[in-house]
Amino acid sequence: MLQLKKEDFYPAITLILILWIIFILQQIGFFQRCYGVIPWRIEGIKGIFLSPLFHGNLSHLSSNTIPLFILSVLLFLFYKKQAYSVLISGWILSGVLLWLLPDFSYLQHQVHSCHIGASGLIYMLATFLCFSGIFLRQMALILVSILVAVLYGGLIYAIFPHLVGADVSWQGHLIGTLVGFFYAYQLNKKKRRT
Repeated sequence: MLQLKKEDFYPAITLILILWIIFILQQIGFFQRCYGVIPWRIEGIKGIFLSPLFHGNLSHLSSNTIPLFILSVLLFLFYKKQAYSVLISGWILSGVLLWLLPDFSYLQHQVHSCHIGASGLIYMLATFLCFSGIFLRQMALILVSILVAVLYGGLIYAIFPHLVGADVSWQGHLIGTLVGFFYAYQLNKKKRRT
């Protein structure tokens, strides 16, 4: 039987605290420039590492806080050995791919995009948790997959540009989804080999 330990919540709590502390610092005048991913621009490379930590406003941060907390807890609870690897490498790979993707905003309006927010990370975690349980065919993990699909299945709509607002990074959502699926598939391949 699965036992919840307070240690299972520490990574998620720490991540959420960092997001909120950075947001407070933004509000009092720190971090005024773009710390997000700016595709194909040298100054946008720092966003590969920093973009999930920054949010445009309170609504943006609030809407990301609960899903990020829940998905992080599920990751560290059910995938203890892979959790840090999935979180950190998924974070970085998503950022790199977002940086490499053409800047569609610039192509249309000659304005450079600045992709910020933890939603790409949320999409990566949700997709990983949803598909890894199905791929691994373990009952507890399949139940986690079903739970994530029920709670966050509606996220899928925000990977399509015509279904989201102009200021929403559908590119970050799409890449997060693809990276999460990739890691779920890779985990399944490793388990089958062992």
